[in-house]
Amino acid sequence: MSRRETRIHEAGYPSSREARRLLTTRLWSVTEWLHSEVAWSALLARSEADPLFLSWGWLTHWWQAYGDVLGHPPHIVAFYRGVNLIGLAPLYFRIVRRGGLTARSAQLIGLSWRDPEPLISEYLDVIAAPQDATAVRDACLRLLVEECSWQELVLGLTAAGPQWRASLAALMLPSGHYVRELDRSISYQASLVGGFESYIRKLSQSTRRSVWGLRRRLEGHGSVTLEQVTPDDLSAGFADMNRLHQLRWNKPGFAGKRLAFHLDLARRLADANELVLSRLRVGAKVVSVLYDIRKGSRQYNIKMAFDPRFSDRLSLGLMHLGYAMEAAADRGVTVYDFLAGLGQRNDYKRHLSQAKRELSAVQILRGPLLPRLYRWYDGRR
Repeated sequence: MSRRETRIHEAGYPSSREARRLLTTRLWSVTEWLHSEVAWSALLARSEADPLFLSWGWLTHWWQAYGDVLGHPPHIVAFYRGVNLIGLAPLYFRIVRRGGLTARSAQLIGLSWRDPEPLISEYLDVIAAPQDATAVRDACLRLLVEECSWQELVLGLTAAGPQWRASLAALMLPSGHYVRELDRSISYQASLVGGFESYIRKLSQSTRRSVWGLRRRLEGHGSVTLEQVTPDDLSAGFADMNRLHQLRWNKPGFAGKRLAFHLDLARRLADANELVLSRLRVGAKVVSVLYDIRKGSRQYNIKMAFDPRFSDRLSLGLMHLGYAMEAAADRGVTVYDFLAGLGQRNDYKRHLSQAKRELSAVQILRGPLLPRLYRWYDGRR
């Protein structure tokens, strides 16, 4: 954006006098962003934004890993009321090819939409306290619409698709804009409120048996140990995961930049006591690896891999999840987040969960060609 500071009226905001005051927006420099961890984290703690994927640590690490290939500096828009930071929109611009045409795309940091190389983050959105979130989304969109240099805006992978669509409707976009909502998926969450025993009682009989009831049968194959991978053993832990993932999916779980991303991230998380990387051993053999991240009372299942040849009478993946969730509940975790994505044979996440969140990508197109091209494409489907 060409202007460093802009003042914006909060249209359509709740009726309190404080809420109607003017917002001041400022574009942070990269240096400001990289020195903003304390302020960023304090705002995140007051918000309902995702504590992992919208954390300062995750997004700065993501940008340091992939920003060089995206080609443009980050575009961090900060929203203030008076001197108080009330909102953040972590954006960037990049050049993309859409329908054979070159376009400048504005996106939320953490996702390079339709690009298979950069790691995918979930639950992307602005960061603001609940009472300010609508105003910050409105202000963010208004600024972007006034910015003339982009032809595509993508807000994904977000759980706030309806809220973004409502802000777009209130903005009353000028003619020539075309809005799509697509790439819908579902993330699932298990409630560990009340502890692990309370959780397993909520499961169906068959799921409960797979997660917990067959432990004695597993012990018949040898002594069972749930082993937390230490910071000194991270490379070996990820190597075990990749070996097992290769057996089941014919490819490693993480390779190249993704492996480097997670190894470095895991070291940082271990220092903060937020890494939960565990190996399930039966006898001396590692048969399953589970990579989780814990943020406060929420634990995220990032990746898992197990030996598909171990037994056709046991589901090692479900059993390892059961052990991991039991340990998480003992540490005060109340939500175990399986994130989005399907299993190889069945939708196991749905069977393990009591809650879900719908995710989507909101795409806004403008310019002389892209809206017409995508209207024609959508009309044929």
